[in-house]
Amino acid sequence: LRAEAVRHSVQMKADIVVRDETEMGDRALLNLGHTFGHALEAVTGYSDRLLHGEGVAIGCALAFEVSAQLGLCSQEDPSRVRAHLSDMNMMCDLTDIKGDLPNVDALIDLMGQDKKVLDGQLRFILARGIGQAFVTADVPIETVHLVLSDALAQRR
Repeated sequence: LRAEAVRHSVQMKADIVVRDETEMGDRALLNLGHTFGHALEAVTGYSDRLLHGEGVAIGCALAFEVSAQLGLCSQEDPSRVRAHLSDMNMMCDLTDIKGDLPNVDALIDLMGQDKKVLDGQLRFILARGIGQAFVTADVPIETVHLVLSDALAQRR
């Protein structure tokens, strides 16, 4: 069953990439979790302390937290995403990363260096629900700060 789910997911991704080689449409949705994930990879030194997929998994959970804070998806969706990731033996929280992490402002600064920043605006892939992702730059930085602050506080 898991192998079939992976095969189906890889085929869906390949179909999207073929349809949108320049990342101007649906392909951008494949970046769910990457804005957070790339910053986490950077702070962990691009090492085996946090693999790319692990950073993206945590980033997906954080993207759903931001979406829930903004009232875009149900308050239960972030927990459902984390439960699924956990069931798949994936990291799903900042608490899963061993060692020190910088403060919220440093993480947000690293997010600003992401390739998805356009005209100085951070772009996020958020969700209106599971399976309903969309691209937006209309995310109050205060909401991102709050979500990261809460996630870092759980590490203490």
